[in-house]
Amino acid sequence: MTRNTTKKLTLVAVLSAISFALTIFPQVVIIPSASFLKIDFSIVPAFLALEWLGLSSATYVLLIRTVLKLLLFNEGVNTYIGLPVNLLIGLTFIFFIAGMQKVEIKWPKWLWQTVSVAVASVAMTIMAYLVNIVWAIPLYARFANFDIAKFIGIKVYLWGMVVPFNLLEGVIWFVVSAIVVAVLKPFKKSFRS
Repeated sequence: MTRNTTKKLTLVAVLSAISFALTIFPQVVIIPSASFLKIDFSIVPAFLALEWLGLSSATYVLLIRTVLKLLLFNEGVNTYIGLPVNLLIGLTFIFFIAGMQKVEIKWPKWLWQTVSVAVASVAMTIMAYLVNIVWAIPLYARFANFDIAKFIGIKVYLWGMVVPFNLLEGVIWFVVSAIVVAVLKPFKKSFRS
């Protein structure tokens, strides 16, 4: 095993541990009427892995974080239903950001980043919408005694909560992640040496 491979594996492990820790800390509510929808900043270490090591490492960070959460901080039915939703939405965001980064276009960097965030946020919102219809809403009603259709109404929940929440979450994820990447930029050089 080469020194660079060891560094890469170590960084993936550290970022995965940080990502897992961020799933435990208090999360931020941005839509008061949907206080159960909270911004999870565990995506930030995965974004850093994407910027420094590439898409496969970012994917591993999210997968390892998810397994750690399942094994070490399992909250029963809420974890079994909510964790796959969280993983799919996070992967969608990371995959679209990575895909947009590969497109070569002669636009100012800030403009292309804005377009990338918009595309990734819309993609993850569509994923959230679909996974709620297919997975979360039916399973929460059946196994967690939380029937969204009765308590809130499916249309109100999806269009009034899920869609705006995920659009905002994508933008917030990107802004926070970009700040962290910028602050840690000097360490990237020492990591690659």
